[in-house]
Amino acid sequence: MRRWILIISFIFSSQLMAQDVTINMDRSWGLLIGDIVTTSIVLPVSVSDIDADSLPQLNKRHGPWLNLLQISTNTNVLELQYQLVNVPAETRTLQTPTYTFRTNAGELLNIPSAEFSAGSFLNATEENAMEIPLRGDQRLLPADFGPLQKQLTYAIAVALITALIWLVWHIGLRPGKRLPFARAVFSMNKLRWFGHKDVDAATRVMHHAFNDSAGTVVIYSQIQQLWDACPWLADLQPEITGFYQQSASHYFSRDPQQNADFDSLIKLARACRAREKMA
Repeated sequence: MRRWILIISFIFSSQLMAQDVTINMDRSWGLLIGDIVTTSIVLPVSVSDIDADSLPQLNKRHGPWLNLLQISTNTNVLELQYQLVNVPAETRTLQTPTYTFRTNAGELLNIPSAEFSAGSFLNATEENAMEIPLRGDQRLLPADFGPLQKQLTYAIAVALITALIWLVWHIGLRPGKRLPFARAVFSMNKLRWFGHKDVDAATRVMHHAFNDSAGTVVIYSQIQQLWDACPWLADLQPEITGFYQQSASHYFSRDPQQNADFDSLIKLARACRAREKMA
């Protein structure tokens, strides 16, 4: 019950506030399209007590006839300056827009409308009044999208050329300046991409990578040189030692053993590459 009493009292107070608002116009007759008309709204409170966010938006049409140009304040008087931006088919009585202002205390002020008459430039009679075609008061010129489309074409072309240069550099040119295991991974990927999983070629690539990293030719009997030159490969010592053992037994023993498979070699190259990047 208390809630309903508060709601009813709020509505009643809002209606009382609306009755205290008066609105006047500087002139209400003889207006034509383009004319300026000013309405003075006398408020029951000071203008400074009105929440600025509840005021109407400037440079915007309010209703079909008026465009709000300026808002002026003076104590408890609010002046709204409109411009008539539409043409009636014949002289007729129009109304200013109605608003609802909100005070800083949360009370609502209902701003009533004021009547004015606007004339027409149209030569309409009772016979042909209905034959006048309706059209918008503002005609939009067709936009020229030619320069925008040309800029878009240039931007797409530059993006494609940049992507192509990056691709060529990343795949074809950059590996030559990379570290040894980066080149090894790239060489093995090329073999895999072109369907040539040559284990002998992959083994030679791995030997070259180890030699370049150590700065000397590394053989199984002198593998300590690799650990001294590349301590960042220490955690892969079992895998690398197994690679050298298998390579030596395959290429340099009387009874050659089966060579390593391609997948295990590229896996070892990628593991060495990961340590190489962190070194």
